[in-house]
Amino acid sequence: MNNRKLKLHERPAQAVGNNKHKKFIQRIAEYLSMAGGQANTLDIYYWLNDNTKHGLQINALVNVLSKGPFEAVGEESAANGLGVKRTVKIWQLKVDKVEERSEKA
Repeated sequence: MNNRKLKLHERPAQAVGNNKHKKFIQRIAEYLSMAGGQANTLDIYYWLNDNTKHGLQINALVNVLSKGPFEAVGEESAANGLGVKRTVKIWQLKVDKVEERSEKA
């Protein structure tokens, strides 16, 4: 929204915090619920890139996963698109974050 047409005292307050990845956090939570509660990094990465317009780079995804309402519960070996095996983490939603959301609703 372009607030320049509004006078300074009529403009809404600026958003607090970085909400840059809010939609990605919602989509990852949606995918985890469809995948049975847990999924590895590469599965989430490929699903996001197939189901969003611009997608995410793998380093940005790992940043969102590690700082968002998700927790790593283990590791597994997975092959990327070229067949190269790598160790990836398995992620799930943090239980306390899910409980807080249900209490607010």
